[in-house]
Amino acid sequence: DQGTDFLVEMADSEDKDAEYRSKGVKLPTTIEANNWYIGFNMLDPVVGWGQSPEQRERNRKLRQALSIAIDWEEHVAIFEKGQGMAAHGPLPPGLFGYRDDAPAAFNPVVYRKDGDRVERRPIEDAKRLLAEAGYPDGRDAKSGQPLVLNLDYQRALSPAVRPLMSWYQKQFAKIGVQLEIRATDYNRFQDKMNKGSHQIFFWGWLADYPDAENFLFMLYGPNAKALTNGNGENNANYQNPAFDRLFERMKYEDDGPVKAQLIDEMVRIVQDDAVWSFGYFPTAAAAFHQWVHNGKPTQIIRNHIQYLRVDPALRVQKIAEWNRPVWWPVVLIAIALVAAVLPALRAYRKRERENAARTLAREPAAGAAS
Repeated sequence: DQGTDFLVEMADSEDKDAEYRSKGVKLPTTIEANNWYIGFNMLDPVVGWGQSPEQRERNRKLRQALSIAIDWEEHVAIFEKGQGMAAHGPLPPGLFGYRDDAPAAFNPVVYRKDGDRVERRPIEDAKRLLAEAGYPDGRDAKSGQPLVLNLDYQRALSPAVRPLMSWYQKQFAKIGVQLEIRATDYNRFQDKMNKGSHQIFFWGWLADYPDAENFLFMLYGPNAKALTNGNGENNANYQNPAFDRLFERMKYEDDGPVKAQLIDEMVRIVQDDAVWSFGYFPTAAAAFHQWVHNGKPTQIIRNHIQYLRVDPALRVQKIAEWNRPVWWPVVLIAIALVAAVLPALRAYRKRERENAARTLAREPAAGAAS
């Protein structure tokens, strides 16, 4: 994925941009079959399902409010250098079932349409949902206590991680919610996930194979991690019977209208439940010289070299051009050396002549004295 680094360098430096363009470097990009998201543990009494229908609805509105508040477009711009796109659902572009048109073109819980333009809902909508959840201005309506939530993170708070954690806290603070960071080593984090003792978490998934099932299975109830002794990939411990029934039908369907309709229904369910703040899909980019063809960026296929076509004649030609000897610096250095050495040589010879003359002058005088 070195192409992403090249793209960032080109954006930051006009010299790098000109250099790579002059050498014909090809930087094909794609949105990877990979997602990163913030998830809510549905076993948690505050952000999860709740113990009653009323509590379930309040908790759902809390998750929706937080999903609006977390500005993933800003995250991509700052932390990914613009190399990615905010997600509206669990499926990345390129997979069958991903929609860029109706009915699942955008997440109506977090976004709204203004004509043909899709925009994130205003923070006022998040504050309204938070109040309806029982936390006006980020405080419990009954006790008056501030709402404090916990983000479990799988790494220590190193200097490299702190800016991201601070950004998360600022997103929650926009609606008056305090976010505590519980950073641990990965083993401890995994233990929390397996036991279901986490509350909010940051996670990602890189596709094993390019099919919607490989992402939607992370929301399938029987795969709940805390209910399978850590063997499932449903880290949110999400269990929705309607979603599960659709998943069981969808996973056996071939790509086609029936499967597309099932996926649409499943995506709308998880959007409404706001089990994830859907995060973003990162950009994958490759870097190839101009003599390499058929190169496509991907992290799924590891043996992609066999598909490349190389033009060896062009390679030899360009390498010869780029490594052609440049003699004028050598000439300048030689001239500079001559200019520096010649005066010293002249001075040396002058001193030698003067010394010889003095020696000759002393010899006759010494003979006369004897």
